[in-house]
Amino acid sequence: MKHLFTFYTLFFSLFTTLSIHAQNITFKSDTLYPEGIAYYAKKDVFFVSSLRHGKIGTVDRKGNYQVFVDSPEMISAIGIRLNEKTNTLYVCTSDPGVSTKTTPATQRKFAKLIAYDAATGAQKYVADLGALNAGGLNFANDVTFDNEGNVYVTNSFSPIIYKVDATGTPSIFSTHDEWKGDGFRLNGIVFHPDGFLMAVSSPGILYKIPVKKPQDIKKVKCILLLGADGLIYNPTNKELVVISNVSQEITRMRSTDNWESALPWDRFRSLNTFPTTGTIVGSSYFILNAKLNELFDPKAAKSSTFIIQEIKF
Repeated sequence: MKHLFTFYTLFFSLFTTLSIHAQNITFKSDTLYPEGIAYYAKKDVFFVSSLRHGKIGTVDRKGNYQVFVDSPEMISAIGIRLNEKTNTLYVCTSDPGVSTKTTPATQRKFAKLIAYDAATGAQKYVADLGALNAGGLNFANDVTFDNEGNVYVTNSFSPIIYKVDATGTPSIFSTHDEWKGDGFRLNGIVFHPDGFLMAVSSPGILYKIPVKKPQDIKKVKCILLLGADGLIYNPTNKELVVISNVSQEITRMRSTDNWESALPWDRFRSLNTFPTTGTIVGSSYFILNAKLNELFDPKAAKSSTFIIQEIKF
């Protein structure tokens, strides 16, 4: 197995494939810098977040952007996830220090999960995650949910995965010494229908965490997923899609042992710098090209044009 991992690593370092006949969507909004994306089939639009302005917008297939929610309670809007069964949009909001709403009192401390009605934008609940780690650093980054309506959120600045139940009550779900460290650690997270979470942490290690036994954390045996940001689990294809902002690539992973181990299947190139997250639409993936490297560099020229890249198989 070790030799097979080495082969795939070398193979993908030399060769990447590109999606063909893709419908890429270009949209504009002044220095938006979106990080999260979710597809809303009922209205055929994409929800996108904004690190810079702390709001949620929609983008249609023609690239028209409209503000959906602009709340003072969101400083930076980061990872988002849509539960179409309950018509709920989950939004992670924190303050990494690059928002127009950043303050010394909230920077690297503030962290909340806000649930919105996906049709109307009405607020369903607010879960204060930062209060559960008041003495530590906080960055609520990515979010997923299970079959019972529980929501899970990664903290990228502290070794914590939070759980928020269906009533909006938060708790610390899981913690691990390997998730400790400087800078961004825990990042993307997804729920597998067999009852476990998969989360990725710097330096590209994938973990499997059963929802009924959150202390039983295992490393998935696979290549290092360097720069891994967003994760997408596709139950139809039984594959995990890993989006890397460092390599600017999107990798499809598959497993034959229920994600005790995994191998890369194929890989695609991002059109722009710093792809972050993605969403499933039919048989395609749509990946957000966020350009966040510009936002975190005070000397860089700032953008107002962004791409949602379609990858077809």
